[in-house]
Amino acid sequence: MAAKPKKYFDIKTANKNGSFNIAADSIAPDLFKRKFRNLIFVEKCFYLSIVFSVIMLSIAMVYVRTKIIEVEQDTLDIQSKVSDKQDQIKTYDQKINELMGSDRVTKQANDNGIKSNPNNVMKASE
Repeated sequence: MAAKPKKYFDIKTANKNGSFNIAADSIAPDLFKRKFRNLIFVEKCFYLSIVFSVIMLSIAMVYVRTKIIEVEQDTLDIQSKVSDKQDQIKTYDQKINELMGSDRVTKQANDNGIKSNPNNVMKASE
């Protein structure tokens, strides 16, 4: 059985006197500064370019997403206009068929005093 060290870090004893309590003003920020200071200029430029690239890519992704949503909305608007126009065309076709019906033509002829002769009736085609 291995012996335990006399002092070890434990969450329960962190606030007790003589423990490994780490304060906010400890050496951690200085350690980060020393590590960053030891980097050469090329490494600093490389890391900064990575950070800049990540920021620019995130902005570009947001821009592209908004453009995609805008285009989809425009497409839906155009599709609704097309469906409205198709419904309007169907309505007009139905009215034309009603007006061109043989019963209506016969009625109009009788109202105007014209005798209807079914042999003389010709249908126009498109």
